[in-house]
Amino acid sequence: MTAERTESSAAGPVRMSINLSAEAADALRALTTKRGITLTEAIRRAISTQKYVDDASSRGARILIEEPDGSVKELIFTL
Repeated sequence: MTAERTESSAAGPVRMSINLSAEAADALRALTTKRGITLTEAIRRAISTQKYVDDASSRGARILIEEPDGSVKELIFTL
């Protein structure tokens, strides 16, 4: 992955180039279509979600998913 600052302020956007597997790229495209968002926005959301999960896990929080049938599953992430 490469990153470079744009000509805007130091706190401004950073342009990045990433390499994804075909499977990851397809999943990303599917999310953008389903949500009606740009690739950039999908990546921003993924990063934000990952940071939230990492921060919560670091605090000792448990991440739970409740299925429509009422069953609850714990998601375990390796940090």
